[in-house]
Amino acid sequence: MFTFIHAADIHLDSPLRGLSRYESAPAESIRNACRRAFENLVDRAIEEQVAFVLLAGDLYDGDWKDYSTGIFLKLQVGRLGQHGIRVFAVLGNHDAANKMTKTLEPPANMTILSSRRVETILADDLSVAIHGRSFGQGQVSDNLAAHFPAAKDGLFNIGLLHTSLDGREGHAPYAPCTVDDLRSKGYQYWALGHVHKYEVVSRDPWIVFPGCIQGRHIKETGPKGCVLVTVDGGAVKEVENIPLDVLRWAFCRVDVTDVADVRDVLNRVRRHMEAERDVADGRPIAMRIRLEGTTGLCDELAAYPERLEQEVRALGAEIAGEDLWVERVENAATNRMDLDSILSDDTVFGELLNEILATPGGPEAIGGLEQVIDDLRRKVPPEALRGASPLSLDDAEFIHGLVEEAKHLLVGRLLGAGGAR
Repeated sequence: MFTFIHAADIHLDSPLRGLSRYESAPAESIRNACRRAFENLVDRAIEEQVAFVLLAGDLYDGDWKDYSTGIFLKLQVGRLGQHGIRVFAVLGNHDAANKMTKTLEPPANMTILSSRRVETILADDLSVAIHGRSFGQGQVSDNLAAHFPAAKDGLFNIGLLHTSLDGREGHAPYAPCTVDDLRSKGYQYWALGHVHKYEVVSRDPWIVFPGCIQGRHIKETGPKGCVLVTVDGGAVKEVENIPLDVLRWAFCRVDVTDVADVRDVLNRVRRHMEAERDVADGRPIAMRIRLEGTTGLCDELAAYPERLEQEVRALGAEIAGEDLWVERVENAATNRMDLDSILSDDTVFGELLNEILATPGGPEAIGGLEQVIDDLRRKVPPEALRGASPLSLDDAEFIHGLVEEAKHLLVGRLLGAGGAR
């Protein structure tokens, strides 16, 4: 019997670049978060006395700014080597061979599989064969799995591959393949990477995405980590999901239907915050709050979004101090019945509100909006436009959300000013 750890999507040195522009962000909690999560992985591997560690791509977030990233990796993998633990890795779309201009020789106990062909590594002492292939470039549209060899008889066969499989929401379709493609090889375990959410795709054979080890933005919520695999008698006995993250992201949808006052709204927010705090196991939390439902307070909530956001931030500070950071407050609450009565009035004010609410959400349908977005893109810092940033100006869904928020804000302020009279 032996155990091994399967991890992927480490993205060393990524988080700070994505979050540092937020003035109120918990800098101490997010600084080097991926490094500390990787240290947790190494600690757990040593604690479990695993035979080896598999890294299924995107160990790095891209080319290094300097050599400190590579030195950190050698330090941590070297710790594993001191305990006789080997590391086998493939490169993914973020750290593909053609993207890494700065390189250091990998530690002696680490093998990075070839990007030119499928490579098979034999661990004779464990009767294990590890088959894998790295990305040679950032965008791989070929089915790499098709070129993997058939399982070696009498060995525990592992496939190590960075892939979107048959497609996963939010992930580019790299090295696409099907579950049947993987099953046809006769392996006992497929160690996949690229998808940042933990998923057991199959148990016969085991096909697993461990997810990333550290959430980096609001689209990567919940526990993040690796899997610990136990092998006995040439078969998988257990696959355990192990959290490694040091900062947790949470997206709380708060139903404010029929709330009586703002205090009631905050009480509902409080319950969500406390629930997330209780399951975070002492980790700091970065949280987005979204108010939903129908309430007579809709206009009041929409009229002064900054005040609402500061009330929610203050509540977070009360509940968990610096360990709970409110990344954003979204107000999607509606007040349809009251608003309908005003919209049905044959008045100039009613016509104005009708025109505001009829504003389309898509950028292509609003005259001049694309030019405004282009102007904004030139003015904001480049780092504010990366990845899943709140300034995702190329994301039609994001722009639609901004337009809807603006409509709520404007209608709320007009009603609050007494325009209906």
